[in-house]
Amino acid sequence: MTGRIFLALLVLVGSVSAQLDSGLPSMNHRVRIHVDFANGGEVCDTSTRVALMSRADAAVAQGPTDKSCSVEFFNIAAGTYYLKVSGSGFASVDTSEIVVNSPDTDTVEVRVNRTRSRPGKDAAASSSSVAVADLRIPSRAAEEFDKASQFMEQQSWRKARERLQKAIEIYPSYTAAYNNLGVVYARLGDRRREGEMLRKAISSDDRYVPAYVNLARMSIAANNFQEAETQLNKAAALDPSDGVALVLLTYAEFGDHHFDDAISTCRRVHAMPQTPHAGAHWVAGQAFEQKDQLADAAAEFQLFLNEEQSGPRADLARKELANLKDFFFGKQ
Repeated sequence: MTGRIFLALLVLVGSVSAQLDSGLPSMNHRVRIHVDFANGGEVCDTSTRVALMSRADAAVAQGPTDKSCSVEFFNIAAGTYYLKVSGSGFASVDTSEIVVNSPDTDTVEVRVNRTRSRPGKDAAASSSSVAVADLRIPSRAAEEFDKASQFMEQQSWRKARERLQKAIEIYPSYTAAYNNLGVVYARLGDRRREGEMLRKAISSDDRYVPAYVNLARMSIAANNFQEAETQLNKAAALDPSDGVALVLLTYAEFGDHHFDDAISTCRRVHAMPQTPHAGAHWVAGQAFEQKDQLADAAAEFQLFLNEEQSGPRADLARKELANLKDFFFGKQ
């Protein structure tokens, strides 16, 4: 499967949008990895897995290679990483550092030695990003999924819907296809079917993190913060390295007036070097203001500005800092 796993666009509305202004920082870099077997030929299967690792040894993205021994990761933040390649018939391989600093990187070649060409029974079974059932998808269904992914990248939503529906007809347990179809319905404005498809994704594989994250985005947009917290806590438990889920969790906790939890989650995000922290620091600043801990709020807004120095949110953060400064001087 070479197609993308998509996350729904989050539009913050209601009280949270008023409190938190704009959405989250974007991560729009693409990384393509090709595995070259020095003595086993170009034979790959879903037992061959690649993980993009941060310097803190956290998996930022991971997934199986396709039949051409390649895998692509999207929405990766700029930074320095290394790769961990594992599979049947060869020892796990860690690469030297790679630097991601442009939207489209050159292909990263990883050369490994394999003692046999076919996988054993211990082939990779599960991950938070790749559904268990999706490791057994028929090739025809995977082709439809890949075509749908291309249409999604072109924002041809109706064509993508048709392809995903065909993929599901061929393989009714296609978890990733249900997830992406939910995203398509979101872009087509059909919230009911969006939720239906995402719930089907989870029904197919209850460890599938992207569907929990997308459902949480729906819950936040509907101001149902308690449900969003439940969904995002589940996602974070399944994949503690998913920084996007944790940033979203700070929004949900703030919206549910769990200010201490939002601040605590921000600390977890800040400890993840390759996750953009700005959105979480914005939430933590707002949470400290709600607790009347204004010095701490000012510190969070400054941390926000250290990472996001321009744009509408940066302008608002500077205004918040100026207001806090006026408050402190006014008390003297």
